Amino acid sequence: MLWSRIRAPFVLLLTALTAYPLTAAPATADAESNAARYAERLAEDPVYVSDHMGGGDLAGTHGAIAAAVADLDMPVYVLVVPGYGGSHYTDEPLLSAVHDRVGEDGLYLAVTGGSMLSVSGVGYGVDVPNLDKSVEEAALLDDASPVDLIERTVDNITSGEADERLDRARDELDRELAEYERENLEADTASGDGILADLAGHLNPDLTTGRHNIGFLAGILLGAAITVPSVLSVYRRQRRAEHARNKQGRQDRQPRMGGQRAEKRR
Repeated sequence: MLWSRIRAPFVLLLTALTAYPLTAAPATADAESNAARYAERLAEDPVYVSDHMGGGDLAGTHGAIAAAVADLDMPVYVLVVPGYGGSHYTDEPLLSAVHDRVGEDGLYLAVTGGSMLSVSGVGYGVDVPNLDKSVEEAALLDDASPVDLIERTVDNITSGEADERLDRARDELDRELAEYERENLEADTASGDGILADLAGHLNPDLTTGRHNIGFLAGILLGAAITVPSVLSVYRRQRRAEHARNKQGRQDRQPRMGGQRAEKRR
């Protein structure tokens, strides 16, 4: 029973640990430091593709993205740049800082990353239907290039199919996670290999990254050890207080009920 309750979050945590190095979230200062430079590029051309992100065909990538966003009836600014801080977090702080410097309303899109890409979008002073879902669904595409991510985001916005597509993508992701969980748990049981063995490798104290990961997990466990008992204590006190109030209420009502019954008997 306990394992059935914690299995899904436990596997997701282990998957995250084995898929990526544990790094701190990017500081807002990282976005600010790049915002001025990117704003200058967008003032010259509303589509900016970094030399490192052109996939060997910078002009072709730029042209395809410009053609895709031309289907939107609003000003659009696109950044295709390396991920700052070596992370895979939302680029909304970056887009906000760039918008402040560009000073023009419109839809701002960013594709960032390296071997793995992410896409983000924010509308300033424009109505973009289902923008969040359009971007989220595009981000779930497998092996997508910057052009793929922008084209899919635009198509989700213009077609009105973002909701349905996102539901299908989430269902598929759930199936893949369930299958991944099943295969790895079976492998662990059969041979001691699989996700638990991968986790042990990432927590190897002989490696620098292993020591960092151990420290990170120790902090999480310590926080849980401190927080959970406090929450349970508050919950118990609330339950005891509620029980006491209910008991007192019943006692207060008993004489009145007795008096009412006596009157009826008369």
